[in-house]
Amino acid sequence: MTSAQPGDWLDRRRLDLACGLSLLTRLPSIWLAPPADRSSTQPWPLARSIWCWPVVATLIGTLTGSVLAALRMVHVPPLAAAGLALACQSILTGGLHEDGLADMADACGGSTPERRLAIMRDSHVGSYGVMALGLSLLVRTAALAALPVWASIGVCATTACLARMAMLMVPALVPPARANGLARMLSPLPLPSLWGAAFMAVGVMACLSVLAYGHLGLNLWAFLVLMAAPAGIGCATAALVALCARRLLGGFTGDVLGCCAVVAECLLLSFYAALA
Repeated sequence: MTSAQPGDWLDRRRLDLACGLSLLTRLPSIWLAPPADRSSTQPWPLARSIWCWPVVATLIGTLTGSVLAALRMVHVPPLAAAGLALACQSILTGGLHEDGLADMADACGGSTPERRLAIMRDSHVGSYGVMALGLSLLVRTAALAALPVWASIGVCATTACLARMAMLMVPALVPPARANGLARMLSPLPLPSLWGAAFMAVGVMACLSVLAYGHLGLNLWAFLVLMAAPAGIGCATAALVALCARRLLGGFTGDVLGCCAVVAECLLLSFYAALA
């Protein structure tokens, strides 16, 4: 479903938002698209829409954090509240990134790049994938349970935003592993959209860091560390996942991007939990 390029700037932004929302969530998004694009049979401009992915991710994280905070405020035990919040997030996203993590983990059992890519296309989940999913859920649940209630929404929103920004860095570091699919649609990434995504991510992180931790009276240096450390974690995660993808697959796929997002979430939530 893409459209002919709308001439109006606002229509293009609406189409980008519809594209990002339809990819990253299971929420209905067709209403966001301009009327001329709703019945189009052409694919939507996926690469151009990346500027709004951090915005959509912030929405996902805000809803997850809101569920967590609400449950904690009615005295639901922290681990149970964290598990239910993650369940709501999985329903909202359709487990898109978790599927990528499981496929990437299963691919590690292959002996050649071709075999690994074939494993990733298989709809079955192997033992490596199950272990990776279990460990990621364990880490995220424990980290969410350790967060103070007042930081839940800000931390979840920031983490979701930075995790999706991290996965956008992978296509800038390695080529697609296949000649078709999601990876090919994202290569090369348009620089204006990529810079737009980075600007959105930094802005979201700054605002939410102030909202989540501003009441602690942090000085300028502490605030800069609070900004730089999560950004560094996201960049390091993207670089590590890109390196693994290059060595194992010869490039990245959509599953690699999902894997990057989940790994980044685990590390970022662990960082914020350590601050609690």
